Amino acid sequence: MKIVRIQKIELKNFKNVGCGTIEFKSDPKNEETYNPKAEIIGIYGQNGSGKTALVNACDFIKRIMIGFSLPNDAANYVNLFSNTASISVDFYIEDDDKFLVNYKLELEKINEKNIKISKEVLSYSMKKEKWTNKVTALCYDANNLEDFLTPKLKLNEIISQDKENLVNIKVAQKLASEKNRSFIFNDEVVQILDKSLKDREILKIINTLTYFSKCNFFVIKNDHSGGISLDYFIPFSFRLEENEGIASGDIVIGLNGPTSIDESVYSIINKVISKMNIVLNKIVPGLNVELHEYGKQINEQGKEEITVELLTLKNDKYLPIKYESEGIKKIISILSTLIAMYNNESICMVVDELDSGIYEFLLGEMLTIIEKGGKGQLIFTSHNLRPLELLNKDSIYFTTTNIENRYVKFNNLKKNHNLRSMYIRSINLGGQKEELYNPTDNDEIRRAFRLAGDKRNAI
Repeated sequence: MKIVRIQKIELKNFKNVGCGTIEFKSDPKNEETYNPKAEIIGIYGQNGSGKTALVNACDFIKRIMIGFSLPNDAANYVNLFSNTASISVDFYIEDDDKFLVNYKLELEKINEKNIKISKEVLSYSMKKEKWTNKVTALCYDANNLEDFLTPKLKLNEIISQDKENLVNIKVAQKLASEKNRSFIFNDEVVQILDKSLKDREILKIINTLTYFSKCNFFVIKNDHSGGISLDYFIPFSFRLEENEGIASGDIVIGLNGPTSIDESVYSIINKVISKMNIVLNKIVPGLNVELHEYGKQINEQGKEEITVELLTLKNDKYLPIKYESEGIKKIISILSTLIAMYNNESICMVVDELDSGIYEFLLGEMLTIIEKGGKGQLIFTSHNLRPLELLNKDSIYFTTTNIENRYVKFNNLKKNHNLRSMYIRSINLGGQKEELYNPTDNDEIRRAFRLAGDKRNAI
């Protein structure tokens, strides 16, 4: 089985992060201590300090490696005081061979509303008798019309196999630019590389990272929970592995009554719920979820669909899931992926505001169970401080007020230190190299409330 693990993520001028790096502790180069098991990174900090920026950056990388276009509002993700931004991710890949891979994506504003992918760099080192020096596999520079693809030797190798390859690769470049998609993670480019490159390691790396992004990399942003908060829909983030293959993604079920879904989707979600219930009724004792079928109908396109409603079952009583708490709906929406991540060392799950609506004691217990017995990787943001008392102290990053050093770990920690108490103390009294909180003045806040409520100040 192929193993893919994220090692490090670095942001520059992305949203409100001038520069920031998070890094998993395990080092694949140290074979004596490296053991791919559960790795957790929790990110804490005040509002607007860069937590969600990291989640958005992971979403960008996932989209790019699948071959999707950047979001339409991508220009808003470049820092207001810069025209460029970059995301760099280090991966460890283990198959028949072992690789340490870096992919760097550079973005450039064209104007206030538009953005382009200005540069992509894919580099790697490989384990032979020892680790080789890192080399650039492919570098795509959209701003360089002559040498848009380097190393030059690779381009010459592509052209030497078939003169039409140069035309084909330039067409692929133009289409990628027009659609704001990756040039390197591009089906047309990969086909050309497959026919012409002797260096099969490059193809193996690209295909492995594409598969990882499609099937094993899950980014759950706040808008995933938006429909839950509004009691409009519940999105199931799922991964289902069977003999026929792997299915993964999101399935949306309405909360305001029956929903019509395709028969294939019905089959998948029933299987997902069956596996999920094994864990759900242990997290919330006695609670199960069922997909109630009302029958079949023909939609406007003439296709047959099944009308269903999502219900919870407890003490032999059914209840539409809409009337459950937000925390229970949040757990149900991500539980399938959590189960997959717990059992698979190649799955990385990124969740914004994991604590949203979830009882803090339960949150702490779930994270402790994952840390001690899981296999995959979990990156989460949270405002709930309970995990600070339970997780390994190396698992926690804090955001700072310094945009040029957004993510830090605490200094001089000892085993008997309570990280939660230290964090609150550092907010109030300082003591860390970087300031963790922009202080507020309670008297000024009270005065502002009074002024805002004074009718004489009405506009």
